[in-house]
Amino acid sequence: MDPASEPIWNQKPSWGKHLLNAGTTWLTHPRLPLYLAFLAILLTLPALWLGWQLDDYLHRVRMLSPSPLIYGQEKIFSAFNFMNGGPEMNRLGMDLGILPWWTTPDFRFAFLRYLSSLSMWLDYQLWPNWPSLMHLHSLLWYAVLVAAAAFFYRRIMGLTWAAGLAALLYAVDESHALPAAWLANRNALLAVFFGVLSLIAYDGWRRAGRKWSALVCPACLGLALLSGETALGAAGYLFAYALFLDQSRWSRRLLSLLPCGIVLLTWAMIYHYFGFGTHGSGSYIDPLENPGEFANTFILRAPLLLLGQWSPFPADMGTFFSKQTALVLSLAFIAILAFILVPLTRRNRIARFWALGMILSIVPITATIPSNRLLLFVGLGAMGLLAQFLTGLVEASVRLPIIRLWRIPAKAIGIILIAFHLIISPLAMPPFAYSIKLLGDFFIAPIKYVPHDSKIAHQDLILVNPPDYMFSVNLIRALKYMEGKPGPLRIRALSVGPVSVEIHRLDECSLKVRIQGGLFNGLTGHLFRSPKYPMKVGQEIHIVGMSARVNRLDKDNGPEEIVYRFSVPLEDASLRWLQWENETYVPFVPPPIGKSIILPAGKPFDFIQRWINL
Repeated sequence: MDPASEPIWNQKPSWGKHLLNAGTTWLTHPRLPLYLAFLAILLTLPALWLGWQLDDYLHRVRMLSPSPLIYGQEKIFSAFNFMNGGPEMNRLGMDLGILPWWTTPDFRFAFLRYLSSLSMWLDYQLWPNWPSLMHLHSLLWYAVLVAAAAFFYRRIMGLTWAAGLAALLYAVDESHALPAAWLANRNALLAVFFGVLSLIAYDGWRRAGRKWSALVCPACLGLALLSGETALGAAGYLFAYALFLDQSRWSRRLLSLLPCGIVLLTWAMIYHYFGFGTHGSGSYIDPLENPGEFANTFILRAPLLLLGQWSPFPADMGTFFSKQTALVLSLAFIAILAFILVPLTRRNRIARFWALGMILSIVPITATIPSNRLLLFVGLGAMGLLAQFLTGLVEASVRLPIIRLWRIPAKAIGIILIAFHLIISPLAMPPFAYSIKLLGDFFIAPIKYVPHDSKIAHQDLILVNPPDYMFSVNLIRALKYMEGKPGPLRIRALSVGPVSVEIHRLDECSLKVRIQGGLFNGLTGHLFRSPKYPMKVGQEIHIVGMSARVNRLDKDNGPEEIVYRFSVPLEDASLRWLQWENETYVPFVPPPIGKSIILPAGKPFDFIQRWINL
């Protein structure tokens, strides 16, 4: 036999073959889906000690108490309906400080996630003060998702060790740790779980002819779409199935997709008619509203997401590098990946199904900032494809090339992928499941230093240089409310981001603020105002008690010099001043007229940002 075509394990000592046989026996065990579900819970168990983090506090306020954060919406369905885009509502939000003064006037941030909101509402009805039980609830959703994925792999690849390996790879994928652990991200678990159920039902209909599955499939797809927009990834797999796995005539294949197509169209019409989606944000792009901008963004973000799925480098790296650098690195990796995987996809229709489903499922998640936590549906196809590639190498399958030019680098890359996905990734899951607490503590701990005396309820809180707005500012009101402590009447931020800020006193009521790199130079800098709606030099915005005039602009990151004028002297008792210093809030005293103060950039924030995403 030609050594190049001889099975790899035949070239090893006998212990290697015994190890392989033991592994294949376990991976084909009838109870493997149950075992993997238990393993998924075990690896993400640190989530039970996370408590509430970041967005969880906003959801908690919405669910438990009437407050200005709710605006009178129905609690049971409002968890992800933050702002509906109405100018009057946005103006109220800006006046209170729930939205920053630079927010796009018709800003909208509302998601149709009724089923996910319902699951949170049930938590707050059953165990409102037990976050560990809420996290257990989320972990159970992740467990049933892993079991459903394992069952689906066996539906497609049979009771083979390739199917078992794919299920194992999916269960221990470290990118799943954050959505499993973070309560606010539970919507992705529900969306992908019901999406996988729709794929299982579709396969049962098309392969086994079960007529009832023809009804279950669109019903589950509808439940998935009511859980979260990530469910749109299921449509990609349904299309890939009809293209590569369905063996009937083309006309029947197309007709088989019609019920799911009707569900998708109905969902899109409801989504648009009732004003769901995003508008005016640079972090989220609504493909229904801005298809051209979305297409351009897809080209930049899709390679990063593939890099995050397949390699140790997270998709989040695009946040910290230039677009050009991140794109070059991700495209180089994809070229290497294509070199080893294209031969398999050319020879195997199941591999083509996994590959196309993976690529199409990336489309909806490019609507927001690339992050590994978005990869639940992408991983379904990626792990199926990876398992076929690895088992093909081990078995020296005739479906794979035998020429050394391909096989030698393929073996080397295969070893690297095994090391990352089967050794490093499962070891990384527990710390990654807990990692959201590190970021949460960074924002939450300093808020206890925000004054909560009786005076603050009648004062405007002026934050000179908070590290960001979404958490460092917006969570203040929610946390104080939930602690039963008085919060500020209104909140104002003069700058955001880990940047150097110069404060110059112009007169009794005015400050000139110079922001190094621009006001939007931060992780969530463009969240509230898209680059499509740039501010202009001389533009002045008035909110209750304060106005902001733009004097100078950075071409990429908005206002670089801003003049703030308050309706009262800066030393007036109605104003309470704080600055961010050494990872906490401390009192700030405005400089005398004609004098300046320079506040340095917050380096620790940048460090923690990088660590948590890596």
